[in-house]
Amino acid sequence: MHELSIAHSILSIAERSFPAEATGFIHAVNIQVGELSSIDTEALLFAFSAIRSGTVLERAVLQIETIPGEARCSDCGTVYHLDSFGKACPHCQGYLVNILQGKELKVLSLSVEEEEPATHA
Repeated sequence: MHELSIAHSILSIAERSFPAEATGFIHAVNIQVGELSSIDTEALLFAFSAIRSGTVLERAVLQIETIPGEARCSDCGTVYHLDSFGKACPHCQGYLVNILQGKELKVLSLSVEEEEPATHA
């Protein structure tokens, strides 16, 4: 399950990006995952929730935006949605394609919420 190593990489990015002196907490990690990346987003969500305890991501949720696969046929130039590898061009049935998008995995941002100062009555 490579999703566990991906979750660890997200944690590492968050730890490097979140200042140690910060008074708030990370409440969301926003990522993009390409449809052709072979990443099981449900497994990634599970792995993320399993490793976040006791870290800067303890209260964070993982928000995933899926980037659709898109290819250009090298034979006829048709640009089309490609949801998995090995599918022919819908226009000419050619298999020689250039992937334009859909293999991405990007951490876009961390959403941080400031801690409310403790009030004493």
